[in-house]
Amino acid sequence: MDTQNQFSVFLLCICVGFLGGILYEPFALARLVLGCERGKSKPLGVALDVLYWLCFALLTVLAAFAFRFPEFRTYTWIGYALGGIIYAKTLRKIVAFLENMCYNKIIKVIKKAKKKEKNLPKEVDKRV
Repeated sequence: MDTQNQFSVFLLCICVGFLGGILYEPFALARLVLGCERGKSKPLGVALDVLYWLCFALLTVLAAFAFRFPEFRTYTWIGYALGGIIYAKTLRKIVAFLENMCYNKIIKVIKKAKKKEKNLPKEVDKRV
């Protein structure tokens, strides 16, 4: 059992877990736009979650190969989880706030455009 580099591998696993949190952002945005958070499309939400976990599994395997981790051990999984928790407690709150702000502005613009469209006079077909 190689115990020489365990701490550096653990730190790299924390970084990979943090990157896994960043990897979730496009999926979270898709869930928000498609209405999965409000219960409109649960199967689509489940499919997005499964797709995220497959991508995260691929990320962990690629990181383990690239950094030549000795093998998957308990501390690697703890490192991934700890990195995800660090991401959720720090950067996720900032990203969620900005995401919500942008989403609200986009919805406001769409509603304004629909209101203008509704108030436009109907064109009458005057073909002879």
